[in-house]
Amino acid sequence: MRILHVVHGLPFGGLENGIVSLTNRLPLAEFEQAVCCLDRRGEMADHVSEKARIFVMDRRRHDLALPFRLERLINRWRPDVVHCRNWNTWLDTVVSHSLAAGPHRLVWSFHGFADGDRFPWRRCLASRLLASCTHRLAAVCGHSAELFSAKTGIPLRRFEVLHNGVDTLRFAPPADRSASKAALGIPAEELLILTVASLTPVKDHCSLVEAISRLPPSKKFALRFLFLGEGPSRPQLERQIEALGLKQQILLPGNTDRVADYLAAADVFVLPSRLEGMSNAVLEAMASGLPVVARAVGGNPELVVDGETGFLCPPDDIANLSAAIGRLATDTDLRQRMGRAARRRVEEVFSIDAMMSAYASFYRRAAAGL
Repeated sequence: MRILHVVHGLPFGGLENGIVSLTNRLPLAEFEQAVCCLDRRGEMADHVSEKARIFVMDRRRHDLALPFRLERLINRWRPDVVHCRNWNTWLDTVVSHSLAAGPHRLVWSFHGFADGDRFPWRRCLASRLLASCTHRLAAVCGHSAELFSAKTGIPLRRFEVLHNGVDTLRFAPPADRSASKAALGIPAEELLILTVASLTPVKDHCSLVEAISRLPPSKKFALRFLFLGEGPSRPQLERQIEALGLKQQILLPGNTDRVADYLAAADVFVLPSRLEGMSNAVLEAMASGLPVVARAVGGNPELVVDGETGFLCPPDDIANLSAAIGRLATDTDLRQRMGRAARRRVEEVFSIDAMMSAYASFYRRAAAGL
């Protein structure tokens, strides 16, 4: 069976990480895969299986010829299933699908809104029209399916939930966190609190900086915060960090391909996002044996069991966010207990094997028209 994944590109990100997992882990004996990047290739393309081809369309603004280029690719490569993701690929792929020859099936999945949940009525209407031309719909968590259904009027029953999964071998609790810290040049006595997210407004690092500033000095200056990621919010964050006198406590190293190493060195993971789908960053942190502090938005409540594997905070409650960080920072037993529970939950519910099994079944049914 041939699967063509259509994405805007393969930069660093959760959706893109899922594409890498699929190309590397779906059984080669059954699935031949290719990735079509409508915009640009992106850094994550280097991690795609060498068995999977990558096509780049170089989409331009108001690129009316793009559907025809994509149609030619579909006719040439002849996939059984074309799987496009998120709204910025849907229209062009539907048009290409309608023009292309062959019996391929079209599926679309919703992974979350990139810049908040604003969705103009014209896009809602277009989504209903596009859904009528799409054989199967999916979402990465129940909340995402419910949200998109509520905004667009597409019946919820049309969505199948395909949870993300995490590689529990690559992301695992280290034998010695002190040694992992030493390997990154972090003093063993520092408590490392890690965030992995693009520096964009929806990830709301500014609220996290404010929460850190509210920690009592006795706690704050014994902690080291690392914000891994890059994006347009960096200048604003740097100004805020300097204004609050937190340059020694908060570091912004940028993007890295050593996320697993940083998670092995960390003691607590925080995700301050105001909007999430199914967070790969949270899954990787849980698999690494870390307690998670996150806002109770999107798919986070489907991952984090409040009070058991971490803490879920109300979206606009900075005081609650600060208190949760402070509690974990001062209670070693609580950190370790929650970290062990987080690891167990990933092993039982969100393993990469469970993800591959779900996607393989989804593609088989889609190709068969079931």
